[in-house]
Amino acid sequence: MRRRMFGFLLAAGCLAVADPVGGQPPPGLPSPRLQQVFPSGLKAGTTVEVTVTGFDLEEPEQLLFSHPGLTGKYLPPPKDPQPDPKDPKKTIPPPKVNPAGPHKFQVTATADVPVGLYDVRFVGKWGVSNPRALVVSDQAEVNEQEPNNDVTEAQKIAVGTVVNGVIANPTDVDYCSFPGRKGQRVIISCLASSIDSKATPLVEVFDPSGRRLAANRNYRDTDALVDVILPADGDYLVRVCQFTYTAGGADYFYRLSVTTAPWIDAVFPPAVEVGKTTEVTLLGRNLPNGKPSEFTLDGRPLEQLTVSVTPPPDAAAQLTSATRIDPATALQDGFSYTLRGSGGTSNPVVIYLARAKLTVRPTASPGPNDAVVPVPGEVAGRLSPRGQKDWIAFNAKKGERFLIELTAERIGSSGDFYFSIRDGKDPQRDLSGELDDDNDSLHPFIFFTRNSDPPVYSFTAPEDGKYYVVIGSRDTQAISGPTSAYRLRIGPPQPDFRAVIMPHGRLFQTGSAAWPGGTEAYWLFVHRIDGYTGELQVAVEGLPSGVTAAPLTIGPAARWGLLVLSVAPNAAQTTTPWRVKVTGTTPSGQKLTRTARSASVIWGLPQPDANSPVVARLDRTLVLAVRGEKAPFTLTADVANATIRPASGQETKANGPRVVLKQGEKASIPIKADWSVPEKPNVTLVAEPLVPQPQNAPFTVQFPAQPTKDKPDVLVNLDVRPNALPGTYSLVIRGTAAIPFQKDPQGKQKQPVPVDAFTTPITIRILPTAVAKLTVTNLPNNTLKVGEKGELGIKVERQYDYRGEFKVKLELPAGTTGITATEVTIPANQDEVKLPLQATADAKPGPLANATITVTAMYAEQYPVVHEAKITVNIVADPKKK
Repeated sequence: MRRRMFGFLLAAGCLAVADPVGGQPPPGLPSPRLQQVFPSGLKAGTTVEVTVTGFDLEEPEQLLFSHPGLTGKYLPPPKDPQPDPKDPKKTIPPPKVNPAGPHKFQVTATADVPVGLYDVRFVGKWGVSNPRALVVSDQAEVNEQEPNNDVTEAQKIAVGTVVNGVIANPTDVDYCSFPGRKGQRVIISCLASSIDSKATPLVEVFDPSGRRLAANRNYRDTDALVDVILPADGDYLVRVCQFTYTAGGADYFYRLSVTTAPWIDAVFPPAVEVGKTTEVTLLGRNLPNGKPSEFTLDGRPLEQLTVSVTPPPDAAAQLTSATRIDPATALQDGFSYTLRGSGGTSNPVVIYLARAKLTVRPTASPGPNDAVVPVPGEVAGRLSPRGQKDWIAFNAKKGERFLIELTAERIGSSGDFYFSIRDGKDPQRDLSGELDDDNDSLHPFIFFTRNSDPPVYSFTAPEDGKYYVVIGSRDTQAISGPTSAYRLRIGPPQPDFRAVIMPHGRLFQTGSAAWPGGTEAYWLFVHRIDGYTGELQVAVEGLPSGVTAAPLTIGPAARWGLLVLSVAPNAAQTTTPWRVKVTGTTPSGQKLTRTARSASVIWGLPQPDANSPVVARLDRTLVLAVRGEKAPFTLTADVANATIRPASGQETKANGPRVVLKQGEKASIPIKADWSVPEKPNVTLVAEPLVPQPQNAPFTVQFPAQPTKDKPDVLVNLDVRPNALPGTYSLVIRGTAAIPFQKDPQGKQKQPVPVDAFTTPITIRILPTAVAKLTVTNLPNNTLKVGEKGELGIKVERQYDYRGEFKVKLELPAGTTGITATEVTIPANQDEVKLPLQATADAKPGPLANATITVTAMYAEQYPVVHEAKITVNIVADPKKK
């Protein structure tokens, strides 16, 4: 389940980086890393003072936000002595300042900034940091005031207030109190994981007599939510602590909201069709004009309200959200929604986009039924009451193929869902077996999308008739109703893709710190939908002058690629937002362009390159920073001088911008290291992988030697697997060297730090040895009479999605006379043709052996791929002719 997986990742991430007070930054060259932003929110239309802490935060410039209505101005500490407020005749010396922070900024949110979560980044001497969450609300905002550790010290607030606080140590307890009226429904929300915090808060509410009314933790991930209807007028206490009292510190910040604003727990249906206004039912608390619903959540009654929603015009293939989006949800499409009430604006939620015509089923069918849903299409349903399964009936013709996809955790639902396909004539007959968790992930530890939803299942109807999809959940005895909604898609394949881009880092939170003359790399992960296997071309928009991106192709067998930005030696210092577009073509020829979704590591790992999942999420912008230091070394691949070693024949040079190899061939590519530092330390080269499992890669890469100052030129050996999926791939070589460096200009001794450099992507074109299986149907009895004509049947079974034409001809043994064959073509997207054959009057009777049928395809419209088949034809004299 999602909350369990998030807790596991957060526990791993909590060990990632020490507290900045006395802690050590991650190894490597300086790169701003933002740890805490406090307070982590403000009211729209106000200005607050914000303190930021982290690593490599020298020489602050500004805070950069994901919304133009948010600005952050640096507040430098006083340099001169200040008047002593107690004695005007005296002065107070200026405070001692740590150049690395903490730093203070004046943050302003204009009145038109919508309620929701945004990203904030630090910009300074060493570049731009990773994002941290900043929330804009429409409530009054205050900071926690110590002491507030006991009932008598409770901080007094009013309903409609947000308290920004920190669980400073494992045993820290924070109290606040608010005056309430009898019958008032008050929502107490404590955000933690939603705002990039490590805290797991327990929230408790006590009435004026000290009786505990409610408590909650892990409402969603590590956020907490308490809902109370006040039993009497009076002052109520709210108590916040770290669950189990085992952790605390500056990273354990929270936002405690005490409000009567609406709260949305669920939306049904959870998805709507693109471009269509749809009525949906909100389920939650304090909904304006809401009516009682049949559902409860954590023992609290939920209200319902029907509203009309219209997806934004540009919503297709997009995911926009004013709340946190974790990897499990990051590959869905959807848009953000909030509801305004008398007490303020609700929490933001995401309404998802269906991929087919939607059928809504608010009530589950507990057994076989006649309510057949149309296919292709999508069903929105939910499991209720507890213990219930849902039987979805559909009709299919014999041989029809459908992909069946069940989505639940990926749209925020609770529970461990599964399904099976049943025979409509005999519903107890299971045609698929029970389909449970999909263990696949976009990346095994950098962007960990694994979830408890079942994998997509391919179903081919064995006969005409009705079939059932039976949907259940392992947790249905405990979890049902509003948080157990699902989407079920039944239809033919709709090949598509989504892409996620994030900075290449050593599993730490990372922003951008590019140095002139060097490179900066980004992982580009590709989620292939419904069996999409096409090549993907990556284009970059908005780069500043002096920064370029070499062409990147993600081949059909690749799950990701590495986008490398090259910074010119004379590139000016800049902080610039930029974008990435990914384009591919479906098997039917439809061109698809998708914007890559930006993501970041939020909490990393203590050891670089440790193969354990990190805590990551989608962010909202890509930002590039170029700073004034010179890159210590570079790597260059000499592709034109790469040596091609075929299985047979002579070696050749690539003599171009790409290395072209057939399946089973080998190549050697020269790589050169150049240093700008006098020490010229040794460089260790590795090939950036393209897939999670090395055995599934289209080629292997070996390094017989590594660059040194005495021998900076080395070769990288490439070995294409005989069964490699043909296509264009991009190979990036990463080099790591221990570079002597001292960040402090007053420091006397440099220390070696790990530094990475990257080659620009090396384009590898893998050609197939065949794009079809060839079958030749010979003449009747393999016989052709002199003076007559016949036809050979030529049939191809296409491979590797090749859809072009085939040129077919007959090549005769040397010296053959009297036999002619007309060259023919198998048209694109067709599979067979007749090859006319004629024996003229001067044809010599006898066996015609070792004639060769050649069928030539033009792969990628450029490379001929020849298929051959030997045939024997008996030429006989016509007994009727003398």
